[in-house]
Amino acid sequence: MTKRQAKRVHRDLTPEEEQRWNRARGEAERDKKEILAKGRRVKAARNRVRVAVRDALKVLKAERQAQGLSLSDVEQRSGIGRAALSRLENESEANPTVVTLTRYAEALGKTLVVGFE
Repeated sequence: MTKRQAKRVHRDLTPEEEQRWNRARGEAERDKKEILAKGRRVKAARNRVRVAVRDALKVLKAERQAQGLSLSDVEQRSGIGRAALSRLENESEANPTVVTLTRYAEALGKTLVVGFE
């Protein structure tokens, strides 16, 4: 079987297209500092959320252990698979949904509280 290769089609821009392209490039260059600053703010906010989720999972794991519950016990109470619970507790980049965190917390007799500042 021969490998097919896509053909690259190139055409010159029309004067109108080139004018729009140059205008868009100029606007992006003009707004570059603002765009980069917003990106840094979004990234910092995302990192804060990631840390908060990681801390919440540490608290849930500590509570599970304090109650003497195994992952299988929590699986039966929450309906979340044992392997998924293990990944939540041990992976540094775990990204659970609010529903998952709520189910885990309720399985331990706790309530998930979300706040905004």
